[in-house]
Amino acid sequence: MKLKVGPEDFLVQEEADYPLSRHRAPYAVFHLSKRSWDTFDLIDLLARRMNVRREDISVGGMKDRHGLTSQLVSVRGLPGEPHSFGERNFSMELAGYSDRAISAKEIRGNRFSITLRDLTERECALYARNAAVAAADGIPNYYDEQRFGSARHKAGFMGREIFLGRREAALKLYFTPSKHDDQKTRKLKRCVTDNWGHWERCAALGFGECGRILSYLREHPRAHHAALGLIDKRFLVFALNAYQSFLFNQVLARWILGLAKERGVAIRELRYGFGRFLFPEKLPNGMAEELSAVLLPVPGYDSALPDPPVRRMVEEVLTEEQIGLSDLRVRQMRRISAHGVERAAFVRPENLAVAAAEDDELYPGKKRLRLDFFLPRGSYATLLVKRLGLP
Repeated sequence: MKLKVGPEDFLVQEEADYPLSRHRAPYAVFHLSKRSWDTFDLIDLLARRMNVRREDISVGGMKDRHGLTSQLVSVRGLPGEPHSFGERNFSMELAGYSDRAISAKEIRGNRFSITLRDLTERECALYARNAAVAAADGIPNYYDEQRFGSARHKAGFMGREIFLGRREAALKLYFTPSKHDDQKTRKLKRCVTDNWGHWERCAALGFGECGRILSYLREHPRAHHAALGLIDKRFLVFALNAYQSFLFNQVLARWILGLAKERGVAIRELRYGFGRFLFPEKLPNGMAEELSAVLLPVPGYDSALPDPPVRRMVEEVLTEEQIGLSDLRVRQMRRISAHGVERAAFVRPENLAVAAAEDDELYPGKKRLRLDFFLPRGSYATLLVKRLGLP
């Protein structure tokens, strides 16, 4: 199976409860359509194009860079008369005005239309069969791998280093090249990591946020803490949340393993870059409703853990990570915080529909299959696809 062969194969439409006005207000609100853009990189570009600070641009959620996505963006203090505009691979259409910035609280969820390619007839039947089970039972509400974009495989989580106060280690992870970086960014990051501490050697390659940090480090070579503070604060919070999300995945996997042992539920395992996903095969009658009400902690320093078995699982995960609950507090960084929250253990895709298989024009002799569904905010369509593909 091949996913995201092209942006049109992964369509995402954000749905928000965010009232708009036709009358001028502090925030101009736009419909943003994009493809092949990382959200943070695009915000950086928009700030320059619109002559505002990055902090003045707000989105309700981060959207997949490899899809064709649509969402709302609010911009504060926009000089002049707001107008629609667009450039390569994105467009901004003025939608109205608001008295407040858009946030995750306004987002109901996302509607997806996903095309799977390079399938056999047997695989198409498997996806359709598993879709019926997923629609009835739901799936474990893990964070999928793209949530961990700020982590570098086998190098560690930037958020963990920030929590532990290791600023230089966090900065090194920020400059660690990723397979998702474009060639220009990858070249700059390789230069920095190969010449760590000799910032002047990479000055000619500097641009954007990385360039600003390098310029600062040339003048203040050991000021890692202050240099870290030059990074977009939303990215820093995202890095912290990514590590918390990893901890949640570990807790959820343990919880499902315990559920399987106690209730006799068969499970399937799928390895991923940071651990393993455990999926129940089929839930007994009545259990789906029970599990749909279960909340588990995304650990933070202020997490309340009143349930002893859940507290024990969290403590086991934190012990493995050599970090404590009290460590999950950001110290000495202004306006940066990461709280503990609760997250649904299971999520049900709404209106899940599997279209009839068709010949795949990109892969002769194979089939393509379209999936349409809605997921609440924070749940991952790619995780549903992974569940549907389990034999």
